Amino acid sequence: MHLPDRFRVGRGYAAAVRQVRRFETYEQERARSETFVRLQGMVAFAYNNVPFYRQFYGDQGFHPTQLASLEDWDAVPVVRKEDFQTVPVEQRCVPGAGSVLSNTGGTSGRPLVFQLPKDAPSVEWAHMHELWKARGYRTSAMKLRIGGTHYDRAEPFRYHPRHNELIVNANCPLSEVVAALLALIERYCVRWVHGYPSLVAEFAHSLAASSDGEAARFRSRLHGVLLGSEFPARVYREPIGQILSTNILSWYGHSEMALLAGETAAGIYQSMPTYGYAEAVPVGSGPSHRLVSTSLHNRVHPFIRYDTGDLVEPVARVGASLAFRIAQGRIGDFVVDRSGARHALTAIIFGRHHGSFDDVQHLQVRQTVPGHMTLLVVPTPGKQDQAALAAGFDFSGLDLDWSLELVNAPIRSSGGKIKLKIDG
Repeated sequence: MHLPDRFRVGRGYAAAVRQVRRFETYEQERARSETFVRLQGMVAFAYNNVPFYRQFYGDQGFHPTQLASLEDWDAVPVVRKEDFQTVPVEQRCVPGAGSVLSNTGGTSGRPLVFQLPKDAPSVEWAHMHELWKARGYRTSAMKLRIGGTHYDRAEPFRYHPRHNELIVNANCPLSEVVAALLALIERYCVRWVHGYPSLVAEFAHSLAASSDGEAARFRSRLHGVLLGSEFPARVYREPIGQILSTNILSWYGHSEMALLAGETAAGIYQSMPTYGYAEAVPVGSGPSHRLVSTSLHNRVHPFIRYDTGDLVEPVARVGASLAFRIAQGRIGDFVVDRSGARHALTAIIFGRHHGSFDDVQHLQVRQTVPGHMTLLVVPTPGKQDQAALAAGFDFSGLDLDWSLELVNAPIRSSGGKIKLKIDG
């Protein structure tokens, strides 16, 4: 861990850290002015280089020359995931740009394939570390990461030096992970637990149930808990605070990497203005607002005024940053395998890159008995081959069977909501 972060994390990290710290010194007006210059440049760049945006803006009667100040920003059309899905990913990207393929299911389970710049992970880690350091985190402190990573071999975790962390095997029961950690407590001094709230809560319960006398020692060493990828619902957050640590940091982010917001108070998030420009856009004349974001660093597959699909309550606009509460977020769901172990859908659905995401408009999961789950898939037009779609999903290493069922439209709850996991 003696190698500086700028070398260990990757290209783009050091420049992003400098930008974050420089921006923190700006007065609000300068922050807004500099942000507008970046937004204006992103819109012009997308219009001139990305076929989708040229067509989309033309259809909406918008041209980049309409932007003279940040007050004109509402003139830029909001783009939805459904708009992107109408064209192949190649038409949404800059031709020939170096990139990394990625995908997301988002709040409602609607997959989208897109591309990110090669330095996107380093830029995100620079911002993430700045958030974490405000709570006392240092990269020299070991952390335990509990997410969607899975290994073929039956091992509870592996050490990875890039982030000085033990990465838990998603296919290993968390009770076994706890036992292995406590058996090696002299070797590994874990200071931070990092992961999906649903899985971290499950880990906390397993730790509390352990009869090993080292469990109390493990808890006493912890400096805090870092929660990402899911909304930290009360049912998860309370046991985490009671069992592991009350120094809990949650943040809002998504696979599209268009927005990153750290928790500044319980349930209140504030966007990082050097990462993305956040807006709370009213839904009709009612009280609801959609969280809309613009990436300031993706010039491969631009996300400009992108509707994240999440509902928020705006709290305040501070310069180029938005403070908000999440009104409807991404709460983790589980499926249960044959042995009774629970697997977070965030991990097994969106923590793996399934090839069939290219051919799926919407996906939901149903489970009526342990050990079996059904994927309810709305295919893209012309992709009705059920066997071919099934072949593009990989659930290897899980102790459960699964099947795929084609449906014409996503199934809604009695309240009209589209959920990733449905009942019955």
